[in-house]
Amino acid sequence: MKNKLFLWNLVKYCSNLFKNKNIYFGHGTYNSYTEAIHLIYSILKINITNKFNKTKFIKINNKKRNKIIKLAKLRIKKKIPIAYITKNIWFCNRKFYINYGALIPRSPISEIIKKKFSFIKKKYYPKKILDLCTGSGCIAISCAYIFPKSKIDAIDISKKALKIAKRNILIHKKNNQIKLIKSNLFKKINKKYDLIISNPPYINKKEIKYLPKEYHYEPKIALVSKKKGTFLIQQIINKSYKYLNNKGYLICETGHQKKKIIRKNKLIKFHWIKFKNKTHQVFMIKKKNLFKLK
Repeated sequence: MKNKLFLWNLVKYCSNLFKNKNIYFGHGTYNSYTEAIHLIYSILKINITNKFNKTKFIKINNKKRNKIIKLAKLRIKKKIPIAYITKNIWFCNRKFYINYGALIPRSPISEIIKKKFSFIKKKYYPKKILDLCTGSGCIAISCAYIFPKSKIDAIDISKKALKIAKRNILIHKKNNQIKLIKSNLFKKINKKYDLIISNPPYINKKEIKYLPKEYHYEPKIALVSKKKGTFLIQQIINKSYKYLNNKGYLICETGHQKKKIIRKNKLIKFHWIKFKNKTHQVFMIKKKNLFKLK
């Protein structure tokens, strides 16, 4: 690459590098262009919410440019997700720290949070929230921003994930609002919540070997669940009624397990949340509908 010192030149160059290189987009980016933006903005410490037109004429020195190109080539060669290379990811328009100890945040639950759970009630304000399988803590922290008066418990079974979540909580200064708990789902919980929200593992362990190489850098404990991928989701459905207040809600992502979950729970009235991307599958259940299980 010749001496091109503007940001837009480098975005174009890296985007072209990423095209047709058999790399998978989907860990916070969607195509070669957004992959290039993520890499370059991360290295230059530019907020990704900034409009491209306002940043495209930023000058880049040779040292930074060479570093970016080196990392772009590493991404192509090793198939490492770009978020693990840059050690950060954007979720709900906020920047989070990430490393190999936790799943890269990319849940469609971010859309629900941005809309302040308006599909539940326009003025619904959950005072107590539980984030099951918190991973990096991105869902709990994002909820803390839109519900600043709420108390949030964030649970994970992984020490490595909780360490990352703690770092993010401190970065976002939410340590007075969010409590981290090491637990296997509800085992260490003895209270009730207005909202339980979860993006649990739901991949069949046989499926993992067929996924793109990028997924194999993520911790299996954050991806794979027993019973052909449905075990943890089913545990959450079976036990949430006990931990919800009378007017509480359960929100849970199921991914491609939607049909299996519906078949296993024929008595439950699920509300499937609508997204622009129709492949996203997240359900909501009122507590009163969970009582039908017992």
